[in-house]
Amino acid sequence: MRKPLHTILGVALALALLLPYFACQPVETPSPPPAETAGPLGTPPPAPPGATPATTATPAPQPTPKPATPKPSPSPTRKPAPPPPTVAPTAKPEPGVYRNETHGFVIRYPAPWTAQETGERSPIVRIFSPGAYPVVLVELNATTELTTPTKYAQDQLTQWRTTLNRFNIDEQKDITLGDVPAYQAVFSWVSDNVTLKAKMLFVLRGSQAFVVYGLAPRADFDNMVQITDAILTSFRLEDPKPFGVARGQAVTLVDNGPTTMDPALSREASSHSYIIQVFSGLVSLDKKLNIVPAVAERWDVTDGGKVYTFRLRRDATFHNGRAVTANDFKYSWERAAKPATKSLTVETYLGDVVGVKDMLAGRAQEIQGVKVIDDHTLQVTIDGPKAYFLAKLTYPTAFVVDRDNVERGGGQGNEWWRRPNGTGPFRLMEWQKDQLLILARNDQYYGDAPASPFVVYRLLGGVPMIMYQTGEVDVADVGIGDIDRVRDPSNPLSRELKVFPVLAVDYIAFSIDKPPFDDAKVRQAFNHAVDKNKIIERVLKGTRRKAAGILPPGIPGFNPELKGLDFDVEKAKQLIAESKYGSVANFPPIKITTAGSTGDVSDFLAAIIQEWKQNLGVSITVRGLDPESFSYIIKEERDEMIIGGWVADYPDPEDFLDVLFHTGSQANDSNYSNPELDRLLDQARVEQDAARRLKMYQEIEQKLVDDAAAMPLWYSTQYLLVKPYVKDFELSPLGYPLLEQASLLPR
Repeated sequence: MRKPLHTILGVALALALLLPYFACQPVETPSPPPAETAGPLGTPPPAPPGATPATTATPAPQPTPKPATPKPSPSPTRKPAPPPPTVAPTAKPEPGVYRNETHGFVIRYPAPWTAQETGERSPIVRIFSPGAYPVVLVELNATTELTTPTKYAQDQLTQWRTTLNRFNIDEQKDITLGDVPAYQAVFSWVSDNVTLKAKMLFVLRGSQAFVVYGLAPRADFDNMVQITDAILTSFRLEDPKPFGVARGQAVTLVDNGPTTMDPALSREASSHSYIIQVFSGLVSLDKKLNIVPAVAERWDVTDGGKVYTFRLRRDATFHNGRAVTANDFKYSWERAAKPATKSLTVETYLGDVVGVKDMLAGRAQEIQGVKVIDDHTLQVTIDGPKAYFLAKLTYPTAFVVDRDNVERGGGQGNEWWRRPNGTGPFRLMEWQKDQLLILARNDQYYGDAPASPFVVYRLLGGVPMIMYQTGEVDVADVGIGDIDRVRDPSNPLSRELKVFPVLAVDYIAFSIDKPPFDDAKVRQAFNHAVDKNKIIERVLKGTRRKAAGILPPGIPGFNPELKGLDFDVEKAKQLIAESKYGSVANFPPIKITTAGSTGDVSDFLAAIIQEWKQNLGVSITVRGLDPESFSYIIKEERDEMIIGGWVADYPDPEDFLDVLFHTGSQANDSNYSNPELDRLLDQARVEQDAARRLKMYQEIEQKLVDDAAAMPLWYSTQYLLVKPYVKDFELSPLGYPLLEQASLLPR
């Protein structure tokens, strides 16, 4: 999810309310520095030319389409490991200097003022005078367009003029800080009968808008204006070097960040894209979605396809150097299956293993079907021969975790995964929520070491397209609003556009246990009443392909001849009349649940709702849920309809049809239930003839479409801009970046 950034106005108003609090709080005063460090008005002198910039006390970095075959699989040939990643040394902090390497700036202040880092971006740091007034703050916001300090500042001032009581500008002008253009404004306003005064400096770098300001009641501000001004004007931009990682050392991306890094709990694609870099399992998928060895270097399948014996490689270690053993996998799977863990995925992805469901239900203390033969041999027994079983082990729930790391981890709610001891190609070097996440190459990795020493994610950093155009990131999603100009051959950006089909479908799920969707004719009518082609063309700018069914192109069993419920308004009205409700006038109120703000409806959803209103005469209310928790709470929070989307976890039709629609499935968020369909899905699970099995899934999909179990919308395609100097950046058909192979060319 994109958590809204605080606005400058919001921070200023908050500080106005907090000023009385500051006044009555004692402020810790540091020991004054030696006399020779003090400059005029008590400000520290500028750093001498050529001096190495000081740093703050920054925490040190911590160290397949075909069914799986039961034949033993050899380990791939490893490439020579690249040199280990290095980072610049962190200098000792200097008195009176606050330097932020994450965002790239420095500001100086005199003794006995004191700086307090907030851990946030609005503000990043507060610098207090000995008497608490005034306070100097540095705030970071993201611009929504390419602009100048002058225009950005004036837009903010215009907003405040209409919002703040008795707002008055005393001074405003263009200035420079060093050689960087900036804008300065001095203004006052009244809050709770107190006149407050502030001086603000607006400094832009790319999409970043830094606002440096001093704030106090007017009398306090005027009494210390010279020293406050000296602090403000000492602000300088520097090249960001978060935790010593220079821009040229890292492939840099922008994202929202993971919701969780716990493999047993993760349920959505955003978190998965990080987890697969830091953790690993017995097997994995290559970029062509073939099952390949991971921690298990080979395996044998016996007893008619029900017993898997995995031989673990001896060079597989956790990031701390400890060897991975079969007991580690047994612990990891049993931890996921414990009711106390509250995993929403373990039954779906490990439920075929004998005893998992018993442990999940509290009837057993261990998984009967998992047996440790020796340190490097793990035997797994499943409840029937299933062609997709190995593919399910590529899902994070089956990954190995370090017991000591989990049980001794700290943080609120024991969020051990904020400092995980994984086994994957990257280690999590640093994670500052809503600011950045750094992955560092794991030089002990058992496979081919990643090509890039670091990957830096700028979290909630701003508008991806602007950040890409200003060179702050190397890769950016192209939104619907930008797609036409980026696809225009006359635009240089068109040469940097890459298009990646993704094995994914967007759909609307119907809660069949809630009226009016307990009647199949109503569900069918809602399908027939929407012109998906028109929405794809006009709203989505042709970036999607209309979906007739659930299985996307590229998944084994995809049926191009599937008969969907096409746009037919007269047919829709007839079905409503034939339903047990007879008319939409007899419908109860209908809500649709979506991820996001209730008042911020996506354009495509608004278009769908308008189609229902225009063609059926039915009004729909939208209820938004927090996008970050949507996937984890939707089953309990669902309304009559749900906006859904599913990206393949592995290339098998079972991952869509069985996982989403079997009665009681953990991922069956709409509680769809059809006993006849369940019987067919159960048969398809154990069918050994590959062609027959895929034919069965095609028949199942047609039945799901005919019964209007859901309303398929469209299949996904990802449009990305990738800088020319980025080598081998690709997106997996499962929707996550293939970071191991990506690197930067010399520039």
